[in-house]
Amino acid sequence: MQGLVVLTGILAFVSFKTCGSDLVTESLNKQLLRSAQTAQGLPIPTIFLALRLSSDHNHAIETNYLNRITTDLHNDIQRSLSQRKPVVGLLSQYTMCLLASCTDANSVTFTVNDQSSASLITHLKRQMHKEKESIEHSAKPLINYFNFSGGILALCLAGVRVNGHLTSHLMAAVQRGSLSDAGVEGSTDTLAMAGMALSCEKNAGFYPHHAAALDRAISKIKARLETTRPDFHIGNQYSTPIAIMALVAMGSQKDLSSTLLRLSADAQRGTYQNPRALASALIGLQTKSYLDLKNINCQNEKNNLVLEPAVELDLVPLPTQKAEVFVEVVKSDQQIQTYTVHVPMGASLLYALELLQAENTAFTFEVQPTQWGPFLSNVNGEHARQSDRRAWLLLSDGVPLSEGINDFKIQRPHVIIIRNNEY
Repeated sequence: MQGLVVLTGILAFVSFKTCGSDLVTESLNKQLLRSAQTAQGLPIPTIFLALRLSSDHNHAIETNYLNRITTDLHNDIQRSLSQRKPVVGLLSQYTMCLLASCTDANSVTFTVNDQSSASLITHLKRQMHKEKESIEHSAKPLINYFNFSGGILALCLAGVRVNGHLTSHLMAAVQRGSLSDAGVEGSTDTLAMAGMALSCEKNAGFYPHHAAALDRAISKIKARLETTRPDFHIGNQYSTPIAIMALVAMGSQKDLSSTLLRLSADAQRGTYQNPRALASALIGLQTKSYLDLKNINCQNEKNNLVLEPAVELDLVPLPTQKAEVFVEVVKSDQQIQTYTVHVPMGASLLYALELLQAENTAFTFEVQPTQWGPFLSNVNGEHARQSDRRAWLLLSDGVPLSEGINDFKIQRPHVIIIRNNEY
């Protein structure tokens, strides 16, 4: 009987891989290519990584996007380095983008405050040293363990022998259960990135005396990520793709067929509208991970994806039906302020906050642009910045939002709580 269950799972997985998945991944790939063509602002490294890890390519669009990364993003990072801002996350992603394009990361340099130039890898190592000092001084990285893990992963993928203290700090955090991202203990995304980083370290074999500790940490992460919800999501629908990537990287023996079918269904329903979410879904559906960047061969790959001209649709009037949104702001001193705004059905939470600010002078807010979209940084004059290890926690009807403020849609009356939270 057990053999029959295993065989059924294998057949379902094969069916998924050979039937519907190709059409879904092609659709996601084209959506991501179109986003790369049309998106404004700074380029998003994870979009490029997903396009490069795909089995199908459009070299012209990928090359143009890489040029934006090596100019616009490069200059933005250089400004941040000059201002002494922690940018380990962007440096890590930039490094992986260069690896994905078969470019030597040591050939890219930054000149900071008119000092002699240093390579990208050198700056990444310096940033990771600051992260190490922060952990040793305050028991926390400068921003979060997601970025810290990404730094280890990028250095490892680049073939750099990672400082053993960095790996030890990450393994210790895993064992303590202290990985956190914006205040959520042991968040799926952070566990997944840590799992990929430690798996890369294990495969590299730089520290054989760490082998047993690495195995214990990886096993603990694997056990957490192998636990699925009844709907086969891992964490939630947005963290499922990166969880799949991590399980693939860690060599999990768990049957992922049901989770992949769930991910495919989510993609077909249009769940992943945010380009970053699309990127993760595309990699996850192909059962790849960032560790596969080491296997990219830029000389022998398809150039077969053609984008059809965008279809111009007749404009459809926005629905006139509105939903009442009750907004409660809880400041750090526990002072509570309440507001009400009526928003067109289907509008984003960001639009709701903008409309509330326009209608009510007592409510103000500011956002910071990030790689994951607008980050709520100031509400009613009170800051909650990542650099201060504070964040505005948003809840809808008591449930923390799994989407950003620009992605969450108002489909019915809501009670939105905005709380200044330390993490």
